[in-house]
Amino acid sequence: MKRYLIWPVVLSFVVITSCSMQKTARGPLDIVYVLSDEESQKVLKPVIDTLMAFGIRAPEFQPFYEVKWFPLTNLPGLKMYHNLIVIANLNTELGKALARRILPGDKYKMAFEDSLNLFFVQDFWVSEQVFFLIVGRDLSKVKESILANIGWIYKKIDENFATQEKKYIFKYGEQKNISRHLWEKYHWTMRIQHDYVLLREYPDRGFVWLGRGFPYRWVSVSWAKGFKPDWMTESGLYEKRNEIGKFYRDIRTDKRFLGYYWTKFGKWKALKMYGLWYHEKETKGGPFITYAFYDLSTDRTFVVDMLVFAPGEKVTILLRQVELMAKTLTTTYDPKILD
Repeated sequence: MKRYLIWPVVLSFVVITSCSMQKTARGPLDIVYVLSDEESQKVLKPVIDTLMAFGIRAPEFQPFYEVKWFPLTNLPGLKMYHNLIVIANLNTELGKALARRILPGDKYKMAFEDSLNLFFVQDFWVSEQVFFLIVGRDLSKVKESILANIGWIYKKIDENFATQEKKYIFKYGEQKNISRHLWEKYHWTMRIQHDYVLLREYPDRGFVWLGRGFPYRWVSVSWAKGFKPDWMTESGLYEKRNEIGKFYRDIRTDKRFLGYYWTKFGKWKALKMYGLWYHEKETKGGPFITYAFYDLSTDRTFVVDMLVFAPGEKVTILLRQVELMAKTLTTTYDPKILD
């Protein structure tokens, strides 16, 4: 098995990738398995567990990822999973033996001297796996290294989730006929998972609503000609979403838990709003995500809204699946979607 070493200068990590025939990773994509000795766990757990700080209200907080800790001796039974963090404490014989087995001699020397503690390994034991090797003797220095790069670790895990989950949601086919219909009628389209249906469309009001049931997942697209500055503000987007709720029938936006920030939606810079929705007449509710952006090529402003209704279930993956599908939206002809 060949391995190629690359040094991202800014991050000062070693990235090792392998080129060989491998089995595919198994298990849930939203669990991060951490293997460690007891001493390292006591020192490093508060830092690594911050990976669970990102999530959504549903209405209770649900993290996108769950972190599970195991003794290092459990490695043989867990090395086939998607997200793996292994801590090799060089003050222990097992830690030293593991680090020597994985790292080249010069990298092991740097880890032993605590000048390099964090290594990222893509598809090391299996394909579709992200693997982090954390190595060192001085656990305080190791902790500092993790703190400085916890965002990068999260990003790598999250990118792998998006890549693999996108494969999954389109694994059983797509609604090509609906994608073609949207393109021919509105000159925008998206990839549509095989079990979604076109629930409602109002061409004269610039609104299309797609959905699936059990559990319920909806995505709607609203648009208007020209730049709509009111849709691109926090208060304006809140009001726009309440208008969309009338199309959904009696759906409102809970103002208490709203969040906003600017981000990317596909190729566009977009205002993202997230929070909780509720039904005005029934005991129903759940999380939603809304994006607003302006498309210069067609001179239209878009609002893409997504919600989930799945009482008693973990909704983080469900909502993110809808989001991954919605982010395939395009206003230019794409043969991969339409042909």
